[in-house]
Amino acid sequence: TVKQLSKTFKSGDHLVTAIDKLNLDLPEATFAAIVGKSGSGKSTLLGLLGALDRPSSGSIEVHGKNVTK
Repeated sequence: TVKQLSKTFKSGDHLVTAIDKLNLDLPEATFAAIVGKSGSGKSTLLGLLGALDRPSSGSIEVHGKNVTK
């Protein structure tokens, strides 16, 4: 379960929002595809879901356990 997930990056003097307040609920054993244009945040989302990176805000829960801490 993803709740209000956001990820921003600093690029020079600008803040870039890669993911903005995403909510997502995938039941166990669900198959899902992440699709979109180049630069739309797909790799960033997968990095967050895999706990390889930390979100700027929001939470990710796997089996009821918050993996963003």
